[in-house]
Amino acid sequence: MQRRPPVPEIAAVAQSLRSRLSELVERAARRIREEIDIYGPSGTVPEEELRASLWRNIDSLLAQFARGSEPDLTEPSETGRLRAIQGGPLPDVLRAYRLGFAEVWAVLADEAGRLAVDPSVLVPAASDAWQLADEYSDALTSAYRRAAAELVRTQERERSALTEALLTGRITDRGTLWEVAQTLGLPRKGPYVTVAAEATALGQEPLGDVEARLAAHGIPSAWALRPDLRIGIVCLLRPDALDLTMAVLRRLATARVGVSPAFASLDGSGQALRHARLAMNSRPAQAAPRVVPFQDDPLTLVMAAAPEAAADLARTVMGPVLALGTDARAVLLDTFQSWIEAAGNATATARALHCHPNTVRYRLRKLEDLTGRSLQAPGDTAELVAALRAVRFLPDPGTPAG
Repeated sequence: MQRRPPVPEIAAVAQSLRSRLSELVERAARRIREEIDIYGPSGTVPEEELRASLWRNIDSLLAQFARGSEPDLTEPSETGRLRAIQGGPLPDVLRAYRLGFAEVWAVLADEAGRLAVDPSVLVPAASDAWQLADEYSDALTSAYRRAAAELVRTQERERSALTEALLTGRITDRGTLWEVAQTLGLPRKGPYVTVAAEATALGQEPLGDVEARLAAHGIPSAWALRPDLRIGIVCLLRPDALDLTMAVLRRLATARVGVSPAFASLDGSGQALRHARLAMNSRPAQAAPRVVPFQDDPLTLVMAAAPEAAADLARTVMGPVLALGTDARAVLLDTFQSWIEAAGNATATARALHCHPNTVRYRLRKLEDLTGRSLQAPGDTAELVAALRAVRFLPDPGTPAG
């Protein structure tokens, strides 16, 4: 934007006012503190800091009036950054800036009148002054928004780190647990549940704005994001909190989601997260989105209570299947899981897997041949189902013992 050279008379007045900087600062500070709460006695900006900021900004402004070159926007930018960190609302910060400008211009115009400056030169000077005010305000706004966005990112990282520490059981001291709960906005007492939601793509945030959705129902929660997983803890204070939570999770789920049983104390968060992950992993990796409560499958409880026995069961029953290559093993296990969910209906299983029913039957026969068990025999089927749960839940149960 092309600028007019400074009017010599106005430049001289502005230069002379720099010797009255203390007076201008006190005048602007008094008005701002009277009219804007965040600068008042109980506000977030200390009085001395306001004066120091006004001193720097008014001095910069008068220098700009005097020289008329491209404005130095360092001071308004720094003011915007600091006010964002202090939590001052942007409209209040901008209003304070405009009040300060108005005070400076009023004193400058009065001084010009006292010195008998030709009134005709004040009109273009006023236009230039308010153009400058807009540029200062724009610089302040941009810096404020950048700082506010970075502050939000920092707070989210800190909140996520605290949630991660809570849910992985790294915090064992009860006093620290309570401090973390307070920071996260969680009540000290439950019941709680933990949630594990699968991320199907790198950088994707499963469950979207789940925290805000739950908060809208008065349900506090805290969440952390891992590369392949989003984990969270939800406090179930209201009687219908679990039903509402499940409804929100089902609406937002884009992949597998597991929910732990309810637990009473925050020091049970680590174990609860393991249960939520087990529930999530009970579904085939490529299955349709579904929210799985841990307690919906009684076998889950058995496997979690006796993991070593479950591993032995998996190796004993599914050993030949586990010896297959990764892809071949996954095909057989996913087909068997889908067949169970389809109540043993090969046609329904084929629809779910997008293949022909005969393909399903072929895979099931291969499973029978490898395990030496028949899906026509209830006892054999029960063993295969239990072994499948163990394979799904336990890390690499096919690894030979010892």
